[in-house]
Amino acid sequence: MYVICVSLNYQHLPITTREQLVFSKEELTQANELLSDEKSILENMILSTCNRTEVYAVVDQIHTGRYYIKRFLANWFHVSIDQVSKWAEISFKRDAVTHLLRVTTGLESLIVGEPQILGQVKDAFFTARDLGTTGVILNHLAKDAITFAKKQHTIHRVSELAKTSGQTGLHQIKMNLRDLSDKHLVIAGLGNVGSHVLKNASTMGFSEITILNRTNEKAVQMAGNYGKTVQAADWDKLAVAASAADAVILATSAKTPVLDGRIFASGTANLKIVVDLGVPRNLHSEDLPATITYFDIDHLTAIISKNQQEKAEMIDQMAAQVPAAVDDFYVWEQQLHVVPVIKEIRESAMDVEKTAYDSLLRKLPELDAHQRKVISKHMKSIINQMILGPIKEVKELALQDDVDVDLAFICQIFGLSTDLAKQEHTYEK
Repeated sequence: MYVICVSLNYQHLPITTREQLVFSKEELTQANELLSDEKSILENMILSTCNRTEVYAVVDQIHTGRYYIKRFLANWFHVSIDQVSKWAEISFKRDAVTHLLRVTTGLESLIVGEPQILGQVKDAFFTARDLGTTGVILNHLAKDAITFAKKQHTIHRVSELAKTSGQTGLHQIKMNLRDLSDKHLVIAGLGNVGSHVLKNASTMGFSEITILNRTNEKAVQMAGNYGKTVQAADWDKLAVAASAADAVILATSAKTPVLDGRIFASGTANLKIVVDLGVPRNLHSEDLPATITYFDIDHLTAIISKNQQEKAEMIDQMAAQVPAAVDDFYVWEQQLHVVPVIKEIRESAMDVEKTAYDSLLRKLPELDAHQRKVISKHMKSIINQMILGPIKEVKELALQDDVDVDLAFICQIFGLSTDLAKQEHTYEK
């Protein structure tokens, strides 16, 4: 059995080609079922996003599996097999497993490290699993990939590193204020930058957002697109609104400052942080009180540059973990054929425990329910501890060349059928 991946992705194909090679969500059920009926395909799942369409499969032979996957794609998308061969990136065995791990973690994404693809892989797997087109191998591999990606995104918060000045400014506000549930944000200027800032800020949990624009009608119209949290104010109320707010973002294209730091000098203002996205700067900051934190575009650019460096380091660290995860998968696969032996050892041991427990109850009928429960729990614990070592040894034997001979000896020791040592996982199509 071999893992294979046939990938049609943005790295090799322009969007004019990719847009012809997409499975809709509604089509995935039929597509997975049709692919499962193809010769040589033992298990399969299909991943289809705006940047990639990929088939992951377990096949009995590489060359026939590759051919029938390409034929399936050609028939579905009404193109020739030669075209699919020209477009597709095909990987086998370790390379295919590596590819799935990298895709699921976002290492192969257009925006490297993004976490959205993780959810798309989960959906693709659940669809195929629920249809029954996956089996022992792909079920384990997909779960490994999903678990691996979750762990990497938990350790390396790549998606939290802001990439634009507006995102960076909002992140600095959150870092400064921490809990936003009772905080008031003012956004002045609703051009392209200010509009994007408002869109992001509206989902961050501020208790109140006041927006202002030189054209008041635009502010009123934009506020209407959001909930009660967002309110419009007249432009001439900017100084009053800024003094009452916890944070201010200035995003106007004005040639001169729209706010003067001296208005906050009295110390009565609630303001704690100002993010100035304007060039020229929107705030005359020379007399800004030291109690108010100030970021201009140069400050934010320096943070973005640092973020990019940190992101690159995180991506390298995530990628470095992939080979070990691939090794773990193949260790598991090598141990697959010893599963029947382990199962029989467990069942045989549990039979011994049950026989001894039943005999004990017959001899001590006066035991109450609690006493019986305690005895049963301890007997199971003794059995589990006794078979723990042998089971560990069986798993390690699975990685050795002469495994069948050693497994047969283990089966003899435990009084099991030696045929168990020769069993392998089989498929019925």
